[in-house]
Amino acid sequence: MLTALKELLGAILAPMTLPLFYTGVAVTSVVSIFRRAEWALYGLIAVTPLPNIRYRFNAYPYGKDLIDILIFSVLIGIFINKNGFKRAPNGTLLILFIVVNYLALWNTSLNFSLPLPFTTDNELLSDWKNYAEMIFLYFLVFNCIQDEKHQKIVTSLVAAVMLFIAVREFRNFTEGDVFSYDKRVEGPFWVMGLGANHMGAFVAHYGAVLLGLYLLDDNRQRRWLYLLALIFSLHPLFFAYSRGAYIGALAALLFFGLVKKRSLLLLLVAIVIFWQTLLPQTVVERIEMTESPSGELEASAGKRVELWERAKDLFQNNPMFGIGYGGFSLSVSVEGLTDTHNFYMRMLSEQGLIGIILFSIVLLAAFRSGWRLYGLAQTPYLRGLGLGFMGCVVAVVVTNMFGDRWSYFVLGGYFFVLWGVVDRGIRIATESSAAVQDQAAVSVGDDAPATLTPQQEASETNFIGRRM
Repeated sequence: MLTALKELLGAILAPMTLPLFYTGVAVTSVVSIFRRAEWALYGLIAVTPLPNIRYRFNAYPYGKDLIDILIFSVLIGIFINKNGFKRAPNGTLLILFIVVNYLALWNTSLNFSLPLPFTTDNELLSDWKNYAEMIFLYFLVFNCIQDEKHQKIVTSLVAAVMLFIAVREFRNFTEGDVFSYDKRVEGPFWVMGLGANHMGAFVAHYGAVLLGLYLLDDNRQRRWLYLLALIFSLHPLFFAYSRGAYIGALAALLFFGLVKKRSLLLLLVAIVIFWQTLLPQTVVERIEMTESPSGELEASAGKRVELWERAKDLFQNNPMFGIGYGGFSLSVSVEGLTDTHNFYMRMLSEQGLIGIILFSIVLLAAFRSGWRLYGLAQTPYLRGLGLGFMGCVVAVVVTNMFGDRWSYFVLGGYFFVLWGVVDRGIRIATESSAAVQDQAAVSVGDDAPATLTPQQEASETNFIGRRM
């Protein structure tokens, strides 16, 4: 009876879900423009890493522009109900980064005789636009999320989305008896042509944020949410079979052990020593596949080395500016592979020394933001956010050694959302500290004896003398 009732409700509600959600997005966009800019931002955060859900709206009017509509709503809402954009701490650096990437797009267009990059005829312009929008999330979040209450909503949304993704994969994926390339957790990214390696990196990056928050936040309900998301996320992390994601997660764990909780170092040592016993058998098989018993690299690792050599040749021919944004895929194909499988090598080959240096500065600036918040914050939540974001940066640095885990909107969007929250947290912590110092100065001033003029001193003396 209960099963029949569930099936009946499902049959009734399923056709209504998408239209209701579509209507909700429209209403939210209007409300965000005129009253609550953060509403559209929350919707944007919810759907950013879920292209499998977003793509269902492509059949509706403007459905394929869902992300653009939400970004536009937040943008206009900031001007109307958030007093406009304020200067962000890392705003100049990120604007420069966007501009340099656009100049690199011109370099590609000239080198490969593509249409100039201000028309839709240039196929790389769309990629750059999505990349720029991803970075622009930093500015939207910094100016829209202006207090700790809304910061907590943002990080709770990130945790809830991660939990949703992880639970779906836990329910839908069953480990095989042996490792197979055809049986790996790919998460919601498969609809974009991304795969298990990207899913593994996603979990490593933002699982680090949740772990940092779990270690320091003192709110019981949020800590349960972080913990549940972390526990369920272990499943897609393991069964994405991404060795780069494994190393990225271990690097973040090492960082937390060194900076905050030494017991994590014991866990790390146990994993390193007993990994063949502790980890699922198929994960062990995947790790051991890196080299054959004779010491030779397995096929996929060997192809990566060849791709890196080709990227190195392109860099040596164009050391200062590279061959241009997206130019590697137009120049190289190794058995059908057109990506460097190392984002640093890609930056070197496509944007030269200028690009790789600027990219390194961006990563250092992000880490510095986390470090500053961790040191300045007065609340456990903000300190945990700073710690977690530093762990995220560490994981990002590592995973990008194994492929592009940076430039895709669905994968990197949360990085810039969280960076915006972190820099706003620094602003809040700084203003709070200044307010405390001002209050202390006022209190000291009230308690200190007043300075008297000579006439007042004489009058006081006479008054005291008369009383005596």
